[in-house]
Amino acid sequence: MSQKRFTGARIVLLGASGVGKTAFAVRYITKRFIGDYDRDKEMVYTRHLPTPRDEITLDILDTGARLSSETIEKHTKWGDGYILIYSLTDRASLTYLSEVKDIITKVKGRDCPLTLVGNKSDLISAREVNDEESSDFGQKFDCPKFEISVAETCQGVLEVMDEIMCQIKRDFVKNMNTSNQLAIADNKPRSKLYSMKKAFKKRINRSHSDTF
Repeated sequence: MSQKRFTGARIVLLGASGVGKTAFAVRYITKRFIGDYDRDKEMVYTRHLPTPRDEITLDILDTGARLSSETIEKHTKWGDGYILIYSLTDRASLTYLSEVKDIITKVKGRDCPLTLVGNKSDLISAREVNDEESSDFGQKFDCPKFEISVAETCQGVLEVMDEIMCQIKRDFVKNMNTSNQLAIADNKPRSKLYSMKKAFKKRINRSHSDTF
């Protein structure tokens, strides 16, 4: 992201194998659904969003299925916002995200752009994660929670992306305000008392030099 104005963001998709990370990214970029992908392949998808002022560039990292803690940490450092995806038909894919969230918290702190997404809401008969469980994880992670079907429609994907972008922009503004306050503090004129002390010290030094 730009240091002076918001020109883009890096978003990381994280989750277990087969939860629909790649399908999510492709839905957002192309509006199409393709169900079969190489689960071990990592790829960055880029989308340019026109705005009244200029263009915003989104880089979306679709992570692989088998990630070490070191790799997750590296991806976390790269990203500005994180979408944690699990399958509503696989309870283990939800519990796995606790490990991922711990790493994100360690690297970026608790207050960072984050959303929790339960995919495959259309597979009602195969569902393993109930509403209470998903709500509990949303509260535990302290982030917005969504249940969507990437296969059925693009709408849920767009809502998730709108939410994470709002969080990233809010984070950007907060960081800008903090930087501005620090800059103002550095440039703030010294107090009258400080100036008097400095002048007095300078006078004493001059007197000492006159003596020798």
